[in-house]
Amino acid sequence: MIAVEMTLLTGRYVATAHHDRLGHEWPPHPARLYSALVATWADADVPDAAERAALEWFEALGAPTISASLPDDVAVRRPVSHFVPVNDARLRTGKGAMNSALALLPDGRGKQERQFPSVTPSCSSVTFVWDAKPDLRVAEALDRLLARVTRIGHSSSLVSCRLVDEAPAATMRPGSGMLVLRCAQHGQLAALEAAHRRHDGVRPRALPFVGVRYSEQVEAEERSPAAVRPDNAGDLVVFEMPINWRRFPTLRTAELAEALRGAIFRHADDPPPEGLSGHLADGRPSRHPHVAFLALPNVGHDYADGRIMGLAAMLPEALPEDAARAAYRAIGKWEHAEPRDRCRLTLGGGLAIDLRRRQPPFELSTLRIGTWSRTSSEWISATPIALPKSPGRLTSGSQAARARAWAAAEEQVRQSCIHVGLPQPAAVAMSLEPLIFGARPTVHYPAFVQGTRRGDGVRRRLVHAAVQFDQDVRGPLVLGSGRFLGLGLMRPVSQRHLVANDGHP
Repeated sequence: MIAVEMTLLTGRYVATAHHDRLGHEWPPHPARLYSALVATWADADVPDAAERAALEWFEALGAPTISASLPDDVAVRRPVSHFVPVNDARLRTGKGAMNSALALLPDGRGKQERQFPSVTPSCSSVTFVWDAKPDLRVAEALDRLLARVTRIGHSSSLVSCRLVDEAPAATMRPGSGMLVLRCAQHGQLAALEAAHRRHDGVRPRALPFVGVRYSEQVEAEERSPAAVRPDNAGDLVVFEMPINWRRFPTLRTAELAEALRGAIFRHADDPPPEGLSGHLADGRPSRHPHVAFLALPNVGHDYADGRIMGLAAMLPEALPEDAARAAYRAIGKWEHAEPRDRCRLTLGGGLAIDLRRRQPPFELSTLRIGTWSRTSSEWISATPIALPKSPGRLTSGSQAARARAWAAAEEQVRQSCIHVGLPQPAAVAMSLEPLIFGARPTVHYPAFVQGTRRGDGVRRRLVHAAVQFDQDVRGPLVLGSGRFLGLGLMRPVSQRHLVANDGHP
């Protein structure tokens, strides 16, 4: 094992996402660490041959495991525009008239807009671990290089680096997750040297890299047998609403989720696989977990207003590889169909919204995966659950008839939990009114109508629910007949929020 520990001396990390000038990078990409080592080596008056050999050995190790704060444990600072003097290639030649020389001074140079995205992780240390053992000369050369590295990312991102004998448990591993990190590869040093000869340290340049998908490691308590997960839960591909479009109420959940589904389907393979479409080749509904489309509302805190802050496609853990690839491929085609990698969502009446696919860390807590997936034994509906069958009249008729209808509705919620692979809840509280801040009464929602095999439509009864399990559940959790279009999205709660089941009309 070889482990490199990087300590953020200021407690924050300033680096721009390579594909988004306003985006943040977290965790630090392994290729960026490697480039910092190369820059440190090349900065010497006479670059050391032993250190070069160590760099060539280091570049071929592949993708490391990483121990760092997970994206949901990182505080994100909103980028602010600064106008700064820009570098000028003529500075390298020293030629030109006096006026040209004066123009190179900061006061004489033009200024361009720049942003400096910054994140503050809960833990200021990041450890990269490779399953390899260097010989003594290579280890000593790497340790010398690491000791001279002063920053990674922006010049304000000060670090201290060293080799360590022991490493904490990995929180991110190369795998099949949504997070793509840039890693070094064989020939990386030569590629960096060739690139430097072209840009000469002044002109715009791009870091050579190989992209590697990473998955987050579930915390120990979430890996324990005591925690269960719905069979339709999985990774979220998140699309952020532009600030000026964050005015849709949660009442439009199904409409927006269906528009997201349609946009992705328009760029999907024809015919799409069962895991993406949710249907068999003959049109019958699939009985296996498939991709769900969600709207993410601002709920669950004192100032929540229920506005939809973003949309997401949820890919179940059990999704077949061909369906997952088809989903990613369709999203990629949709993303590249518009300038600047915008994802255009078209609603009724020709209304168009330019979404942006985001990767962690997220500035908005509503978009954070952990907001919807963290372990809890208590869950409350952020959007109402569409019951699979009519429970009867919940608000009219005799008291006994209403009680029977509410009992039937409660039983359907229990069965909905079992249907997605969870144990039967220990307690269920039902209401037509919201049970969490920001949610909206069911009466305000438009009718949710689903088609049947006979071609007619069935209107589903919507209810809010709070469910409590005897054991921990890890989300995301979506229940009911509308779970593939965002209805029945449940939010985990850390304190008891269950209400007494005596408030039914």
